[in-house]
Amino acid sequence: MSDQPTSPGRQSVILRRLLFIVFVYAGLAYGGSLLEYTLFNLTGSTVATPVRSYTTITPEQIKQEFLQCGSPLFAATGTTSEPGEMILTRCGRYWPFYRYTVEMPANPLIPGAFVLSGDEADEARAQREQFMNHVSIINGGFALVSCLVLGMTLLAVARFAVRRDEEGAYSLAFKAFVSSFLMLAGYTGFMFFVDPTFRLGW
Repeated sequence: MSDQPTSPGRQSVILRRLLFIVFVYAGLAYGGSLLEYTLFNLTGSTVATPVRSYTTITPEQIKQEFLQCGSPLFAATGTTSEPGEMILTRCGRYWPFYRYTVEMPANPLIPGAFVLSGDEADEARAQREQFMNHVSIINGGFALVSCLVLGMTLLAVARFAVRRDEEGAYSLAFKAFVSSFLMLAGYTGFMFFVDPTFRLGW
């Protein structure tokens, strides 16, 4: 006896559920990744474990790290470091571009690494502080937006799993999906305009 063909209504339900999974995945991936990246820029810390750690590093070793990454490593643009202070640098910024983290002493050859110097001119210090303020405002704002996207996504999952409201869950997951793309586009646009180092490594 041959199997009965899948009805159009059943196919529609399956397709919507598959799309729901895609929307939830995108909301969690983009929202979580940008939240981690903005907090990294604000604090210099990350949940990722460094794949390598240097106690001292030479310009040649930094060059080799850049070559291995395929682009410069990036430090947190919202923090400053004392000479020789250990900092975290990352290959790639956020998902799907982020690859790994490397710990090394602060070095001005690393884009985004602001190493404090006793002979820094007043004008240079004022420009650096103004730049860091702008970057911190953008990162702080988009960290909140990331939390909203994650909240929408998790609420969609709750409506689907707990309340069994598939229509409402699908609609909310789609909104979170669209919001995650708009969030990334907005953040990338702002940072391209404000931060010259953000234009590197794409």
